[in-house]
Amino acid sequence: MLFTVEFITYQGVYKSIETDKLNIPTSEGRRTILSNHMPIMIPIQIGVIETSNNNKTSHYAINGGVLYFDSNVAEIVADDVVDVNEININEITQEKQITEEKYKKVRRANEKHRIQTKLDSLDNLINAYKKYVEVS
Repeated sequence: MLFTVEFITYQGVYKSIETDKLNIPTSEGRRTILSNHMPIMIPIQIGVIETSNNNKTSHYAINGGVLYFDSNVAEIVADDVVDVNEININEITQEKQITEEKYKKVRRANEKHRIQTKLDSLDNLINAYKKYVEVS
C-alpha cells in the first residue's frame, strides 16, 4: 500500500512522491516507516533517505531535518534535500575544496562550526553519489 512523502525546504515543496517504504537516518539508527504507521514526529540526521515504489528504490541526500508522519502522509522538513541522481559530483568536489580552504583560514569558533557543518553536508553528497550512482 502506497503513502505520500513530501520533501519540504525553505523554498517550498521540493518533491512529492508515492512510496511503499520510507527509510530514514535518525540519531538512534535507521528507521523504516510503512503505510499505516502510527503518527510520529522524529528528528532526521544527515544522511540518505531511501524510498521504494514497485521495487524501484530512490535515494535522497538530506542535511538533517524532521519527519512528521500522520494519516499516510510523511512530511520531511529540511534545509536541503537532493535526489542522489541529480548530484553534480564535479561541482560538489570543487565546492568542498574551496570550503576546506576557507576552514583553514577561519579563527572564530562559531565560523569554524558553520563551515564544518557545510563540509559535513558536502561529504554526505559525495558519499551518497559514490554509494548509489557510481555503483549503477
